[in-house]
Amino acid sequence: MVAKNEYQPEEVIEQPGNQSRGYLIAALALAAFAIIMFADVLFKTNPQILSYLGSDLSKEFIDWRCFGFEQLRHGNLALWNPHVYCGIPFFGGFQSALLYPLNFLFMILPPARAFNVSIVLHIILTGLFMFLWARHRGLKPQACFFSAVLLMFCGPYFMHICVGHVSNLCAMAWVPLVFLCIDGIFDKRSLNWVITGIAAVSMLILAGHPQYVFYTAVTAAVYCMLLLVNHPYRIRVLSLLGIMCVWAGLLVSVQLLTGLQESAYSIRGDEGLGFNFAAFFSFPPENLLTLIAPNFFGSISDNSYWGRCYLWEMSLFFSVTGFVLAIYGQVYGSGSQRRYCMTLIIVLFILAMGAHTPLLKFLYNFVPGFDKFRGNSKFIFPMTVFAVMLSGIGLHRLITLNSKPCLRWIIGIGFAGICLFAVAGAIVGSVSEYRADGWWHDFMKFVQSAAAEFHESYCESSLYDNSRFVFFAAYRASISLVIAAVTLVLLSCLFALKRRWHYAVYAVILLAMSELIMFAFPLRPTFDSAAIKMPQQFQKNIPSKGDFRILNMFDKNAAMIDGMFDVWGDDPGILRRYAYFMDFAENLDHDAVTKSFSHRFFSLLRLRYVIVQENNQPRLLTLSNPVLPRLTLVRDFQVMKDRDDILNLLASPEFDPNQTVILESQPEPLPQRSCTSCNQDTVKIIDESTDHLTIEADINSPAILLVTDAYHPNWKITALAGSSQSKYELLPADYVLRAVPLDKGVHRFRMEYRPTVFIAGMWISTVSLAAYFLLCLQRLYSLCKKRKNTELH
Repeated sequence: MVAKNEYQPEEVIEQPGNQSRGYLIAALALAAFAIIMFADVLFKTNPQILSYLGSDLSKEFIDWRCFGFEQLRHGNLALWNPHVYCGIPFFGGFQSALLYPLNFLFMILPPARAFNVSIVLHIILTGLFMFLWARHRGLKPQACFFSAVLLMFCGPYFMHICVGHVSNLCAMAWVPLVFLCIDGIFDKRSLNWVITGIAAVSMLILAGHPQYVFYTAVTAAVYCMLLLVNHPYRIRVLSLLGIMCVWAGLLVSVQLLTGLQESAYSIRGDEGLGFNFAAFFSFPPENLLTLIAPNFFGSISDNSYWGRCYLWEMSLFFSVTGFVLAIYGQVYGSGSQRRYCMTLIIVLFILAMGAHTPLLKFLYNFVPGFDKFRGNSKFIFPMTVFAVMLSGIGLHRLITLNSKPCLRWIIGIGFAGICLFAVAGAIVGSVSEYRADGWWHDFMKFVQSAAAEFHESYCESSLYDNSRFVFFAAYRASISLVIAAVTLVLLSCLFALKRRWHYAVYAVILLAMSELIMFAFPLRPTFDSAAIKMPQQFQKNIPSKGDFRILNMFDKNAAMIDGMFDVWGDDPGILRRYAYFMDFAENLDHDAVTKSFSHRFFSLLRLRYVIVQENNQPRLLTLSNPVLPRLTLVRDFQVMKDRDDILNLLASPEFDPNQTVILESQPEPLPQRSCTSCNQDTVKIIDESTDHLTIEADINSPAILLVTDAYHPNWKITALAGSSQSKYELLPADYVLRAVPLDKGVHRFRMEYRPTVFIAGMWISTVSLAAYFLLCLQRLYSLCKKRKNTELH
């Protein structure tokens, strides 16, 4: 028999009316706290951008946002990005996030201010949605505020600011709202929660980070299965959950379908990732210590981290106070409020450990999705969401007037603090500034060897035997433990004080906020956007227009802002064909062998200028080798289907790319190899955008038009009025370029990148959005009518 309040807890349906003002004040305080935390960045006249110079924001997101939303401002939804990798899908690479509504800030504000406002806005949304979820579970305003603040400034979320993970920050903000809607559906079985859930899931998908969509979906599936076990209305709940997920998918199908199709052509396509690569960035067990000592393994604020992987995905910290109250909430919280929180925490932590457990191999082989992504440690964030819920539940129970912490609890917290003092002293006592030995050094070597086994060490190996480095690593770890110990002792005192003075609970909240400020404040670096612009001397030496490309090794995506065209870039969606091609051409590892830039592979790609990095400074190289034009007519061809055969022939000194093109199927019409009046042939581009080329040609005999832009099967050709040829075929040429067989005569055609699924998805999204708005209006009308009837009676 299911308990009466298990799915309709009294805290949810019987909120005291006099608490409404308290909830409003707490929510406003939440937003005010975040704004004050970033006031020095938000309100500068000439703002700098949050995150480190060299972070993903400076290397990728600023280029993506400036390019994508500048095009959108001019009425062009850029499906293709011609500026990197000789051309690559843009809209289909989810992180472009062109349809994410909150990214429209980039059409209104300058880039620096738009990034800062977006980051702070999503921090506030993260807290607000966590606040609402905690309120739904019946927690008091102070406890809702507490849970929200813990999530906003926890390590698994806040540390992504440093490294400029903009799409991570945007996507994670919607996770608490998704689980709020799931709880709402289970509790009320109301269509209103489905409507909100559709919006939450849609925003999560559009935010631009497919991994968090997948990990949130896995978490939600586990959570729903647990809730369904004893639920009396399984069929109705499953139906509502199905409507929420399917409708959200239909609503964003233009992004979802296009992105899924494009991923099939990328290096993460149908074949998936190898297991060893998918196992990267699994959560290392020793990093459990970051729960109470966030800087135990060093800090990213001073580049002293020596643990495994990257700290921003290997930190569990959400304050020592929050951790203690999470345990308190699990022990003393009501079942309706806890609702499988600890079960989810355990399951998600096991999933986050990835390759450190045998479970990942099974999931990789048998569960779709686990072979497409690396970084199982990202399960740490949804785990933290449930952990801070437990923290709020613990504070809620502590606030309750008749709730007095027992003496054993108080003594246990104080004893734990004393133990940490002892451990900190033992660490410092085991090292010397003049020699690297002792058990602390052995521990560091253990971490190094474990990291080397999984290829997850990003600290110089020589440092682990450097006595000064070992000494200062021990010093930092002990300081972090001492701070945790002091916090535990203070908590013990405050818990004891709570037995006699109710308002001591507010000191507990202030203690947690102090911890979070100490942790988060150094993690707000900024950089000047001018620092990533191409140096003026390069702009003078590189023509603004020309039939050539550059290779910018110093800033790989800068061509998107500078308006140039690069043979390389920085994008996880690189096309599989192009990746194989460049890997064959030495994978662009030319830091020392600059003469390799003159290789014929780069002549095919029209490479003329190279910007290399020397002593952390850019240097411009101008190549003298001839390059192919963007459009050229070729009459000699060879047909080959094997990739290695094609690449080997291209590398052969006897192969002349100006005279011969390698195709993978027979062209139709066949080109005429001998031509007496070929010098009279003309071909030119008369119009172009990111997604199309309009080409005119007048040739005296059949030929193959070679277009030295990246090939993709979703580029199609349409004959225009006045063309002597009614149908055109686009073929892969020289493995990565494009070829169009042309008959004798005048040609006028439009080469356009427009995936079929984009058109289908656009119609599905439009119809679904219209139906969604109609449903919202109907529910709003019903609500107004219900209130009116209530007032009349």
